Amino acid sequence: MHLDWQRNLGNTDRIVRTIIGLLLIGLAAVKVLTGFWAVLAVLFALFQFVEAFFAY
Repeated sequence: MHLDWQRNLGNTDRIVRTIIGLLLIGLAAVKVLTGFWAVLAVLFALFQFVEAFFAY
């Protein structure tokens, strides 16, 4: 069994993921999202940044 780990994100998708991550971090920073939702937003934003950085 051979796993093929080719990059599958284009530049546009990487930019969109980065913008979404920044938006979620911003919403948590200015306290639009608080408590559980803020933690969830930050975690989701971190995943967006990782996916955009590695382009997988």
